[in-house]
Amino acid sequence: MAALSVWFLTIAAPNPAWAYVLEGPHILELTAKAMGPIAALKVEQKLLIYPQDPKKVPTVYDETAIYVMPERFRSDISSERIQRTHLVFADSAITLIDGRTALGPDPFDLYQRLLRSRSRTRLMQVLNRLGVETAISSLGRLDDTVVFVIGAHYPDETASQLAVDKETFLPLRLVLVDRHAEAPNRRLEIYYREWHKIQSGWFPLQVTFYQDDRLVREIRVADLHLNPSIPAEMMDPEALKASVAAHAADTPQTQNQQAVETVQKAVQDFQKKFE
Repeated sequence: MAALSVWFLTIAAPNPAWAYVLEGPHILELTAKAMGPIAALKVEQKLLIYPQDPKKVPTVYDETAIYVMPERFRSDISSERIQRTHLVFADSAITLIDGRTALGPDPFDLYQRLLRSRSRTRLMQVLNRLGVETAISSLGRLDDTVVFVIGAHYPDETASQLAVDKETFLPLRLVLVDRHAEAPNRRLEIYYREWHKIQSGWFPLQVTFYQDDRLVREIRVADLHLNPSIPAEMMDPEALKASVAAHAADTPQTQNQQAVETVQKAVQDFQKKFE
């Protein structure tokens, strides 16, 4: 009778309670192990910017991303319309647009922080800095997949959180909620899809970005190069800053001012593509 009672309570319980919920740090330990180690990676990818009008086609850029785990990351976009370099070293970052420093962070650059975090300690640090409360965990669903949710009690969607596949422990969705935005609870959702095995590690071939439930951006990986040869100066923020200073020194002051105004407009136009 006791066994029958346990069985009845189990099948009668709501879905989010069907299994034991691991604690956040334990989930992240298994996530780090699942993602596996990668020392350095060069990624050739397509960046798609979706317009507000769903009838219009997205703008596509060729982008090269370089990961030197866990501290450094660089992405470069080079086209007739814009030249953009984003370089991350530890907790600092610098972005250049058309050879000049861009002001203000771009939230869409945050996706790579999770991909560089391949230890439990690193994952916890990054998630906490992004506003995810790693002490909270629950069990839920994402589409047809059972997931562990770190940072919120499922089905709460008002808090920043990470969804991890219950079977593979690979990250599936990162939700960032900006509680200080003018619009209340403005959300950025980042989906990591099509995880691909590359030697002892895994890397997603598709990353999609939704802002307030609208698809605004997508990354499609075209090619992966493991442990590429990378010139040291490419990943050096001081070298990048020096190139900016040299460019400014070679430009007359009046042209400098005109160029700054032009670049600021380009920055604003570029950022509007993500809104």
